[in-house]
Amino acid sequence: MIKIFFQIIIFLTISQSCKGQTDNTVLHKANYIDSIQNTKQITDLISKIDNRYKEFKPNDSLEFADKKCQNLSDSLKVQPWTKTDFDNNGLTDILVIGNWNDYSVICILDKDGKYEINHITRRSFQECTFPVVENNKIKYYFENEQERGKWDEPRKLKQITLTYKFGDFIEENQTPANHKIKKIEYSTTGCYGTCPIFKLTINFDKSAKWKAEIYNEISNKEVIGNFNSKITEDKYNEIVDLLNYIDFKKLKDNYAVDWTDDQSSTLKITYDNGKTKSIRDYGLIGTYGLDRVYHLLFELRENQKWKK
Repeated sequence: MIKIFFQIIIFLTISQSCKGQTDNTVLHKANYIDSIQNTKQITDLISKIDNRYKEFKPNDSLEFADKKCQNLSDSLKVQPWTKTDFDNNGLTDILVIGNWNDYSVICILDKDGKYEINHITRRSFQECTFPVVENNKIKYYFENEQERGKWDEPRKLKQITLTYKFGDFIEENQTPANHKIKKIEYSTTGCYGTCPIFKLTINFDKSAKWKAEIYNEISNKEVIGNFNSKITEDKYNEIVDLLNYIDFKKLKDNYAVDWTDDQSSTLKITYDNGKTKSIRDYGLIGTYGLDRVYHLLFELRENQKWKK
Protein backbone atom coordinates (compact mmCIF):
# COMPACT_ATOMS: atom_id res chain seq x y z
CA MET A 1 0.00 0.00 0.00
CA ILE A 2 2.83 2.36 0.95
CA LYS A 3 4.62 1.46 -2.28
CA ILE A 4 1.53 2.32 -4.35
CA PHE A 5 1.16 5.62 -2.46
CA PHE A 6 4.74 6.67 -3.31
CA GLN A 7 4.25 5.62 -6.94
CA ILE A 8 1.23 7.91 -7.16
CA ILE A 9 3.18 10.82 -5.61
CA ILE A 10 6.05 10.33 -8.08
CA PHE A 11 3.63 10.11 -11.01
CA LEU A 12 1.85 13.34 -9.99
CA THR A 13 5.18 15.13 -9.49
CA ILE A 14 6.45 14.13 -12.92
CA SER A 15 3.14 15.02 -14.53
CA GLN A 16 3.11 18.46 -12.92
CA SER A 17 6.72 19.04 -13.96
CA CYS A 18 5.96 18.12 -17.56
CA LYS A 19 2.86 20.29 -17.52
CA GLY A 20 4.92 23.26 -16.32
CA GLN A 21 7.49 22.73 -19.07
CA THR A 22 4.77 22.53 -21.72
CA ASP A 23 3.09 25.73 -20.52
CA ASN A 24 6.37 27.69 -20.76
CA THR A 25 7.31 26.43 -24.22
CA VAL A 26 6.02 27.93 -27.45
CA LEU A 27 5.42 25.10 -29.90
CA HIS A 28 6.98 25.63 -33.33
CA LYS A 29 4.62 25.82 -36.29
CA ALA A 30 5.99 25.31 -39.78
CA ASN A 31 5.75 28.31 -42.12
CA TYR A 32 7.00 29.52 -45.51
CA ILE A 33 10.16 31.07 -44.07
CA ASP A 34 11.26 27.61 -42.95
CA SER A 35 11.44 26.59 -46.63
CA ILE A 36 13.53 29.58 -47.81
CA GLN A 37 16.82 28.42 -49.31
CA ASN A 38 17.99 31.32 -51.49
CA THR A 39 17.85 35.09 -51.99
CA LYS A 40 15.30 34.84 -54.82
CA GLN A 41 12.78 33.41 -52.40
CA ILE A 42 13.55 36.24 -49.98
CA THR A 43 13.11 38.84 -52.74
CA ASP A 44 9.81 37.31 -53.82
CA LEU A 45 8.52 37.33 -50.26
CA ILE A 46 9.56 40.95 -49.63
CA SER A 47 7.88 42.14 -52.84
CA LYS A 48 4.61 40.53 -51.76
CA ILE A 49 4.73 42.08 -48.28
CA ASP A 50 5.51 45.74 -48.98
CA ASN A 51 5.90 47.38 -52.36
CA ARG A 52 8.15 50.05 -50.83
CA TYR A 53 10.86 47.40 -50.47
CA LYS A 54 10.74 46.26 -54.10
CA GLU A 55 14.24 47.67 -54.65
CA PHE A 56 15.69 45.83 -51.65
CA LYS A 57 18.39 43.41 -52.78
CA PRO A 58 19.37 40.69 -50.28
CA ASN A 59 23.00 39.67 -50.23
CA ASP A 60 24.26 36.21 -51.21
CA SER A 61 27.55 36.92 -49.49
CA LEU A 62 29.06 39.74 -47.45
CA GLU A 63 31.79 41.63 -49.28
CA PHE A 64 32.95 45.08 -48.19
CA ALA A 65 35.19 47.54 -50.03
CA ASP A 66 36.49 48.68 -46.66
CA LYS A 67 39.04 46.14 -45.41
CA LYS A 68 38.31 46.95 -41.78
CA CYS A 69 34.60 46.22 -42.30
CA GLN A 70 35.42 42.96 -44.06
CA ASN A 71 37.72 41.84 -41.25
CA LEU A 72 35.08 42.64 -38.64
CA SER A 73 32.40 40.80 -40.60
CA ASP A 74 34.64 37.76 -41.02
CA SER A 75 35.71 37.73 -37.37
CA LEU A 76 32.09 37.92 -36.18
CA LYS A 77 31.03 35.24 -38.69
CA VAL A 78 28.13 37.38 -39.85
CA GLN A 79 25.66 35.62 -42.15
CA PRO A 80 23.79 37.32 -45.06
CA TRP A 81 20.52 36.02 -43.63
CA THR A 82 19.54 34.12 -40.50
CA LYS A 83 16.34 32.38 -39.43
CA THR A 84 14.96 32.26 -35.89
CA ASP A 85 11.81 33.09 -33.93
CA PHE A 86 12.53 36.66 -32.79
CA ASP A 87 9.07 37.45 -31.40
CA ASN A 88 8.62 34.02 -29.76
CA ASN A 89 5.25 33.25 -31.34
CA GLY A 90 6.26 29.80 -32.60
CA LEU A 91 6.82 30.97 -36.20
CA THR A 92 10.20 31.36 -37.88
CA ASP A 93 11.31 34.89 -38.82
CA ILE A 94 14.29 35.90 -40.95
CA LEU A 95 16.95 38.61 -40.57
CA VAL A 96 18.32 39.78 -43.93
CA ILE A 97 21.31 41.93 -44.87
CA GLY A 98 21.09 43.69 -48.23
CA ASN A 99 20.99 46.97 -50.08
CA TRP A 100 18.08 49.41 -50.21
CA ASN A 101 19.66 52.54 -51.67
CA ASP A 102 22.47 51.80 -49.22
CA TYR A 103 23.52 49.04 -46.83
CA SER A 104 20.46 47.85 -44.89
CA VAL A 105 19.43 45.20 -42.38
CA ILE A 106 15.78 44.19 -42.18
CA CYS A 107 13.84 41.56 -40.28
CA ILE A 108 10.78 39.80 -41.71
CA LEU A 109 8.45 38.71 -38.92
CA ASP A 110 5.68 36.17 -39.44
CA LYS A 111 2.69 37.41 -37.45
CA ASP A 112 0.60 34.26 -37.86
CA GLY A 113 0.42 34.45 -41.64
CA LYS A 114 0.66 38.22 -41.90
CA TYR A 115 4.23 39.35 -42.54
CA GLU A 116 5.81 42.50 -41.14
CA ILE A 117 9.08 44.11 -42.22
CA ASN A 118 11.13 45.78 -39.51
CA HIS A 119 14.06 48.01 -40.46
CA ILE A 120 16.99 47.31 -38.13
CA THR A 121 19.36 49.90 -39.64
CA ARG A 122 17.67 53.22 -38.93
CA ARG A 123 20.50 55.65 -39.53
CA SER A 124 22.47 56.74 -42.57
CA PHE A 125 26.12 55.96 -43.28
CA GLN A 126 26.20 52.65 -41.38
CA GLU A 127 27.94 50.40 -43.88
CA CYS A 128 29.93 48.81 -41.04
CA THR A 129 26.90 47.31 -39.31
CA PHE A 130 26.88 43.68 -38.25
CA PRO A 131 23.94 41.75 -36.77
CA VAL A 132 24.72 38.43 -35.10
CA VAL A 133 21.73 36.31 -34.08
CA GLU A 134 21.98 34.59 -30.72
CA ASN A 135 19.18 33.11 -28.56
CA ASN A 136 16.43 34.78 -30.63
CA LYS A 137 18.07 38.17 -30.11
CA ILE A 138 20.34 40.38 -32.21
CA LYS A 139 23.83 41.25 -31.04
CA TYR A 140 24.14 44.42 -33.07
CA TYR A 141 27.57 45.85 -33.86
CA PHE A 142 27.70 49.36 -35.36
CA GLU A 143 29.92 52.40 -35.67
CA ASN A 144 29.00 55.39 -33.53
CA GLU A 145 28.00 58.66 -35.18
CA GLN A 146 30.48 61.49 -35.23
CA GLU A 147 29.78 64.51 -33.05
CA ARG A 148 29.27 67.85 -34.70
CA GLY A 149 32.58 69.61 -35.19
CA LYS A 150 34.55 66.38 -34.70
CA TRP A 151 34.24 64.98 -38.21
CA ASP A 152 37.91 63.93 -38.38
CA GLU A 153 37.73 61.67 -35.34
CA PRO A 154 37.55 57.94 -36.16
CA ARG A 155 34.30 56.14 -35.44
CA LYS A 156 34.23 53.55 -32.67
CA LEU A 157 32.56 50.16 -32.85
CA LYS A 158 29.71 49.70 -30.38
CA GLN A 159 27.55 46.71 -29.53
CA ILE A 160 24.02 46.48 -28.17
CA THR A 161 21.64 43.56 -27.80
CA LEU A 162 18.26 44.01 -29.45
CA THR A 163 15.27 42.00 -28.26
CA TYR A 164 11.74 42.03 -29.63
CA LYS A 165 9.45 43.58 -27.03
CA PHE A 166 6.54 46.03 -27.05
CA GLY A 167 6.02 45.42 -30.76
CA ASP A 168 9.52 46.32 -31.93
CA PHE A 169 13.23 45.65 -31.51
CA ILE A 170 14.59 47.58 -28.53
CA GLU A 171 17.72 47.46 -26.39
CA GLU A 172 17.59 44.57 -23.95
CA ASN A 173 17.43 45.64 -20.30
CA GLN A 174 17.68 42.89 -17.70
CA THR A 175 16.96 45.31 -14.83
CA PRO A 176 13.94 47.46 -15.79
CA ALA A 177 12.98 50.35 -13.52
CA ASN A 178 9.73 50.75 -11.60
CA HIS A 179 9.18 54.50 -11.47
CA LYS A 180 5.77 55.92 -10.59
CA ILE A 181 5.03 58.02 -13.65
CA LYS A 182 2.65 60.92 -13.01
CA LYS A 183 2.72 62.77 -16.32
CA ILE A 184 4.05 62.33 -19.85
CA GLU A 185 4.49 65.40 -22.06
CA TYR A 186 5.57 65.10 -25.67
CA SER A 187 6.01 67.77 -28.34
CA THR A 188 7.40 67.80 -31.87
CA THR A 189 8.85 70.45 -34.16
CA GLY A 190 8.70 70.82 -37.92
CA CYS A 191 11.19 69.59 -40.47
CA TYR A 192 12.11 70.22 -44.10
CA GLY A 193 8.85 68.67 -45.22
CA THR A 194 5.49 67.81 -43.66
CA CYS A 195 6.41 66.33 -40.29
CA PRO A 196 3.43 66.52 -37.91
CA ILE A 197 3.70 69.24 -35.28
CA PHE A 198 1.74 68.54 -32.10
CA LYS A 199 1.78 68.50 -28.31
CA LEU A 200 0.54 65.63 -26.18
CA THR A 201 0.00 65.50 -22.41
CA ILE A 202 -0.98 62.31 -20.57
CA ASN A 203 -1.72 62.27 -16.83
CA PHE A 204 -1.52 59.32 -14.44
CA ASP A 205 -5.34 59.08 -14.41
CA LYS A 206 -5.10 58.51 -18.20
CA SER A 207 -6.72 61.85 -19.04
CA ALA A 208 -4.98 63.37 -22.06
CA LYS A 209 -4.77 66.52 -24.15
CA TRP A 210 -3.66 66.73 -27.77
CA LYS A 211 -2.88 69.98 -29.53
CA ALA A 212 -2.71 69.34 -33.27
CA GLU A 213 -0.93 72.29 -34.89
CA ILE A 214 -0.14 71.34 -38.49
CA TYR A 215 0.42 68.30 -40.74
CA ASN A 216 -1.53 65.99 -38.43
CA GLU A 217 -3.14 63.88 -41.13
CA ILE A 218 -5.51 61.31 -39.64
CA SER A 219 -7.46 58.98 -41.96
CA ASN A 220 -6.43 61.12 -44.95
CA LYS A 221 -7.80 64.27 -43.31
CA GLU A 222 -5.89 67.21 -41.84
CA VAL A 223 -6.71 67.67 -38.13
CA ILE A 224 -6.13 70.98 -36.33
CA GLY A 225 -7.18 72.07 -32.85
CA ASN A 226 -7.25 71.12 -29.17
CA PHE A 227 -8.64 67.73 -28.15
CA ASN A 228 -9.27 65.74 -24.97
CA SER A 229 -9.45 62.01 -24.38
CA LYS A 230 -9.13 59.20 -21.84
CA ILE A 231 -6.32 56.89 -22.94
CA THR A 232 -7.35 53.24 -22.91
CA GLU A 233 -5.75 51.19 -20.16
CA ASP A 234 -3.89 48.84 -22.50
CA LYS A 235 -2.27 51.67 -24.49
CA TYR A 236 -1.42 53.64 -21.36
CA ASN A 237 0.14 50.64 -19.62
CA GLU A 238 2.12 49.74 -22.74
CA ILE A 239 3.75 53.19 -22.83
CA VAL A 240 4.43 53.32 -19.08
CA ASP A 241 5.81 49.77 -19.02
CA LEU A 242 8.04 50.54 -22.00
CA LEU A 243 9.37 53.72 -20.37
CA ASN A 244 10.27 51.73 -17.27
CA TYR A 245 11.76 48.90 -19.32
CA ILE A 246 14.18 51.26 -21.08
CA ASP A 247 14.77 53.05 -17.74
CA PHE A 248 14.23 56.55 -19.12
CA LYS A 249 15.94 58.14 -16.11
CA LYS A 250 19.32 56.75 -17.19
CA LEU A 251 19.07 57.95 -20.80
CA LYS A 252 20.89 61.03 -22.06
CA ASP A 253 19.20 64.43 -22.05
CA ASN A 254 20.05 65.10 -25.68
CA TYR A 255 20.32 62.97 -28.82
CA ALA A 256 20.99 64.10 -32.38
CA VAL A 257 21.60 62.51 -35.78
CA ASP A 258 24.49 63.84 -37.86
CA TRP A 259 22.40 65.25 -40.71
CA THR A 260 20.22 68.32 -41.11
CA ASP A 261 16.59 69.34 -41.84
CA ASP A 262 15.07 66.62 -39.66
CA GLN A 263 12.37 66.75 -36.99
CA SER A 264 13.08 67.02 -33.29
CA SER A 265 10.97 66.20 -30.25
CA THR A 266 11.00 66.74 -26.52
CA LEU A 267 9.82 64.07 -24.08
CA LYS A 268 9.25 65.21 -20.49
CA ILE A 269 8.34 62.73 -17.78
CA THR A 270 7.23 63.66 -14.27
CA TYR A 271 7.74 60.77 -11.86
CA ASP A 272 8.43 59.68 -8.27
CA ASN A 273 6.91 62.58 -6.35
CA GLY A 274 7.80 65.46 -8.64
CA LYS A 275 11.08 64.46 -10.27
CA THR A 276 11.38 65.27 -13.97
CA LYS A 277 13.35 63.94 -16.90
CA SER A 278 13.49 65.73 -20.27
CA ILE A 279 14.91 64.20 -23.43
CA ARG A 280 15.41 66.27 -26.57
CA ASP A 281 15.90 64.14 -29.66
CA TYR A 282 16.87 65.60 -33.04
CA GLY A 283 16.02 62.89 -35.58
CA LEU A 284 13.74 60.92 -33.20
CA ILE A 285 16.00 57.84 -33.14
CA GLY A 286 18.14 58.48 -30.06
CA THR A 287 17.77 54.83 -29.03
CA TYR A 288 15.69 51.92 -30.29
CA GLY A 289 13.63 52.08 -27.12
CA LEU A 290 12.92 55.80 -27.53
CA ASP A 291 12.07 55.23 -31.19
CA ARG A 292 9.37 52.82 -30.04
CA VAL A 293 8.09 55.23 -27.38
CA TYR A 294 7.73 57.98 -29.99
CA HIS A 295 5.95 55.59 -32.34
CA LEU A 296 3.39 54.67 -29.67
CA LEU A 297 2.83 58.33 -28.81
CA PHE A 298 2.35 59.24 -32.49
CA GLU A 299 -0.17 56.37 -32.78
CA LEU A 300 -2.30 57.76 -29.94
CA ARG A 301 -3.46 60.48 -32.32
CA GLU A 302 -5.17 57.78 -34.39
CA ASN A 303 -6.13 54.95 -32.02
CA GLN A 304 -7.88 56.99 -29.30
CA LYS A 305 -11.25 58.73 -29.23
CA TRP A 306 -10.54 62.47 -29.15
CA LYS A 307 -13.15 65.16 -28.50
CA LYS A 308 -12.70 68.80 -29.42
